[in-house]
Amino acid sequence: MRVHALVEGPSEQALLEPWARRLLRGHELKAYPHQGKGRLAFSPPRRPDPRQRGLLDQLPAKLAAFGAALDRAHDRVLVLIDADNDDLTLLKRRLDALHRALHPAPVVLFRFAVEELEAFYLADLKALKAAFPDYDRRTAREYVPDSICGTWELFGTIIGDGSGDKVAWAQAMAKVLTTRAEESRSASFQALCRGLRELVTPDAAPLPRKRKPRRAKFAVRRDATGKRQW
Repeated sequence: MRVHALVEGPSEQALLEPWARRLLRGHELKAYPHQGKGRLAFSPPRRPDPRQRGLLDQLPAKLAAFGAALDRAHDRVLVLIDADNDDLTLLKRRLDALHRALHPAPVVLFRFAVEELEAFYLADLKALKAAFPDYDRRTAREYVPDSICGTWELFGTIIGDGSGDKVAWAQAMAKVLTTRAEESRSASFQALCRGLRELVTPDAAPLPRKRKPRRAKFAVRRDATGKRQW
């Protein structure tokens, strides 16, 4: 399978492409970064404003293009969005409505990083230690997984890097971040792992059993004693 991942920026690309090679062995993931999150219009125009380059700005047009161009037997789409302060129930409902309105529609998985991508890193203390051995263990353990707390700023504090270089952080974590959902403290990361594995799994529904042809029934002639006549 080929997974086309629509993401907010280069840090998501720097994480997902090498990490997915370990998670989805035998499959390919290509990430397409945008210029931030953007906004999903309630009534998307037929053509997006080229000045608006955010993921949600471009999403209706890109999903429509993928639906027309991709091979449903071999291509899948992942849309990974930072939750930030959004109402996820409402956002997911609007994304599902957008997907249902597409004809033809690609096979799509919508997933969220709660609050931001760095939440995935903070939820995996083993990977954090491997990538940044001098990290602040106490503060990292006190972090509440998937909480709204200014995650990327907290991550920078924990690893002692105030540069905000998210791409460098992603490159370091991509090598060590777990591929086992159960090893992460983040429910949103667990959902991403499991969803991606299901996304690339071919339909395993059993084929209908073929019925054996029934023998034609013929009337049997019998004589006066009841004995068959052939």
